[in-house]
Amino acid sequence: MSNQLTEINISPQNVYGKCDLKCIYNFKYKESNLTAKNNQINLSLTYENSSVPPVLYNNVKYNVSKIMLFSPSLHLFNDQKVDAELFIEHIPESGGANLFVCIPIVKSSDSTTASTLLSEVISSIGTKAPASNETTNLNLSGFTLDKIVPNKPFFSYSGKYSETSYDFIVFGKMYAISLSDKILSVLSSVIKPFPLPMLGNNLFINPKGPNSGGSVGDGIYISCQPTGSSEEEIEITNNKDSTTYDMGSVDTSTIQMIIKIILGCIVFIIIFYIISYGFNVLAASSVSKNKTNIKS
Repeated sequence: MSNQLTEINISPQNVYGKCDLKCIYNFKYKESNLTAKNNQINLSLTYENSSVPPVLYNNVKYNVSKIMLFSPSLHLFNDQKVDAELFIEHIPESGGANLFVCIPIVKSSDSTTASTLLSEVISSIGTKAPASNETTNLNLSGFTLDKIVPNKPFFSYSGKYSETSYDFIVFGKMYAISLSDKILSVLSSVIKPFPLPMLGNNLFINPKGPNSGGSVGDGIYISCQPTGSSEEEIEITNNKDSTTYDMGSVDTSTIQMIIKIILGCIVFIIIFYIISYGFNVLAASSVSKNKTNIKS
């Protein structure tokens, strides 16, 4: 892996390799009240954490530090910036790099749970219109990042944000949050663009998406340092007394096919021996009759 940092362009064409075994991101976010602050270049939101860290990534438990909204996006997606981007900052409970989970936002009339929740947040901020560096409480109910973060494949890389090293999880444009033109106009009226290039190392992809291995708070920790798939190794610590077997690499349909082939071979061998035995019996009978005819 190169140590030279370059601007990250989130695109399948730029993927260095897979990290489906080592970029495992598990989350279980709780509902939270939100406080918004206008930082001019972004809107930052506080997020309440429970006694159990809501995220497990790279063998480390993480708490949410803050949520930030940028318009337009900081990342490039297929060589272009999109309408906005959501950054969820996480800090490790003990040791390890900080973690950003980033989700693109695009203009669309499509409606999802994530777009509804985020629209409520931005509308509330627009109504209260906090001035630069001012904070306001958002009286919203039922807001949780569990309904915001997609359970879809994601990209991963290690890089920098404003000279600070981070691990990044970034979802592709196809899994962007849809917001209406009206809501995006409210967002862009409150903050101004922040032309910060996102610099990092090689881009990897986890095709399985979040919550595909282990779970938060069950004592299972799986190493998530991005590497090429040929170099992946899994390090598991299980605090329970049960035995766990990882069968993720064995496809059930493949096993069934192998069993069918074996059974087919066995049936063929049995039929072959039956036919062969029948021919031998007939041949023996024919020889016996011939001998009888000759004697007579």
